[in-house]
Amino acid sequence: MSAGEAHITRDDLEAKLKEVAGALNAASLPARQAGWRAGVLSAALLVVAAYVLGRRRGRLSRTFVELRRY
Repeated sequence: MSAGEAHITRDDLEAKLKEVAGALNAASLPARQAGWRAGVLSAALLVVAAYVLGRRRGRLSRTFVELRRY
């Protein structure tokens, strides 16, 4: 530090940290929204796939009983 420079105060540090944190939050918002949408979409696809595969398995393993009267 040279003789003409002022000391860094706690208020200076807090102001700069708030500025940096605000910039990071603004930059990460679109990524969080995209991640949320991807998670919801993958969960919905998983539920639909489980339903379709379960229905198919139920049809394949279903017993068919034929009654005849003579």
